[in-house]
Amino acid sequence: MIRQPKIIHLILILKILDGSIMGLHNLNEKMNNQILRNIFKTLSDDHIYSIFEYSFIKKYQKGDLILNKNNCRESVFILLDGIIQIGYLSPSGRFHAFNYFSEKSPINLLACINQQVVDYDYYAFNQVKILHIPILVFQTEMSRNHALKQDALHILSLRMQDLLQQLKFMQVASLHQKICKILFDLSHQYGINHHLGTEIGLKISQHDLADLLSSSRQTINKEIKKLKTQNVIFWQYENIIIKDQDYLKYQINWI
Repeated sequence: MIRQPKIIHLILILKILDGSIMGLHNLNEKMNNQILRNIFKTLSDDHIYSIFEYSFIKKYQKGDLILNKNNCRESVFILLDGIIQIGYLSPSGRFHAFNYFSEKSPINLLACINQQVVDYDYYAFNQVKILHIPILVFQTEMSRNHALKQDALHILSLRMQDLLQQLKFMQVASLHQKICKILFDLSHQYGINHHLGTEIGLKISQHDLADLLSSSRQTINKEIKKLKTQNVIFWQYENIIIKDQDYLKYQINWI
């Protein structure tokens, strides 16, 4: 008789916890549904439910390989959360990143549609959550939903336009302007308010920046010192704070 209240109390706690877990699960499900709806705007609720019914979500830890030529055509990979770094492994085994991907959208859409392998490897920069839509499920939806094809074409067209703009800039810009653009873009994608300006939440080193620009760390270091002397940035180890956004914008728009 003495223990009964404790047992009842424990049951109540378990019910509350179960309700909290279910509530969190429902919230995550709604968020994932909204991400898919934002990507493929023509999908109905029934189509979204059907896709999730045959798909699965996988979590990756920092440094995990997510996508490469061996698995890029098995499923449509959609980033739900986290940051991906794209690059390649050198013969020495060191990973060289040339881009970071954090947009909540398909990663390998072109590879799945054309059934072509990707040229680079995709690794988790931090904890990453990916929705895997089996290619047969996606192809079935594409075949019976013409509007979904238009959505996919729109995504690929925007990416092509962005790539062409980046290619033009990288061809005509000086190294100093390229560094300014990368820092400006990173501050907009991963910026955090700081009393000195905008802190870049993505922790990268000068070595990483050298990889992004196919340059040497020594050359990048000279440019970073110039920006620090001009009080444009604060950079210590992997902590970067943009103190003068207007300077970066001026260098970019000068092209």
